[in-house]
Amino acid sequence: MMLNKLHAAFLLVLGTVTAQAQYTYLDFTDTTLSVNGQYFDLDLNGDTALDFRFILYRDTGTTTSAIDVAIVAPFDSVSAGIFGQQRGLFNYADRLDVGDLIGISSSSWQGMSPTGNYGTIDYRFDSVHDPYSQWQDPYTDGFMGARIQKDGSYLYGWIRLQMAEDGKRFTLKDCAYQAKADSTIEAGHLWISVDEQDLDGYTWMQQGDVVYLERTTAQSHDQVQVFTLEGQTLLTGTWTGDSWAIPTSITRSSMILVVVRHEGHSWVQRIPLR
Repeated sequence: MMLNKLHAAFLLVLGTVTAQAQYTYLDFTDTTLSVNGQYFDLDLNGDTALDFRFILYRDTGTTTSAIDVAIVAPFDSVSAGIFGQQRGLFNYADRLDVGDLIGISSSSWQGMSPTGNYGTIDYRFDSVHDPYSQWQDPYTDGFMGARIQKDGSYLYGWIRLQMAEDGKRFTLKDCAYQAKADSTIEAGHLWISVDEQDLDGYTWMQQGDVVYLERTTAQSHDQVQVFTLEGQTLLTGTWTGDSWAIPTSITRSSMILVVVRHEGHSWVQRIPLR
């Protein structure tokens, strides 16, 4: 059975904010695979056609129960791809950092075996880590580069996931793609190309552990979205009063990005936290 579909498609096409970027971000419930054979199907670009299946095998093996392995397999093995390289015995998916470029580079799209039609994320035998896997210490979020084909062109994107220290589970968190065909996207980062935009009557200030958004148009019902610079959604809501409070405790990041939409106009503001 499929564990979780994209139950809540938060689609933010940044082309509505700036002509420089056409990134689309899809947020879904954090899904942890922890049972042998458990899988998660992902629709990278939200068109209802599934693109990748993530599978966990743990405590398994033909002659022993000592193998733990996480893999990713495409639904379209001809055109889909995972950013990575062949290292040792396996085609490994690379672990990317925020800002790493994902795009047209034929030498980098070897993260899936051309014969087995899957890519290895993590592999361990008897709890010993294969040194060729990049998804190990530190066991924090990493980004996997992915591509799919749409109308004869490639769309490039990233998928955020985290491996557990014991290799017996991993968690998928969200993804994004570049809606402009055959164009690069920066791993994990939706906001590199987005310019700040002012909106008359809108300001902000920080007092202690709270950031206050303030405006002179209290009668309006504005939509507010607050993100980390990696694109993670922190808060969403409707602004109805004079001010809107954002507790700094919602993130460990040193900066947040606020997007306020008012009657077809946008206020885009990066706010450093202290």
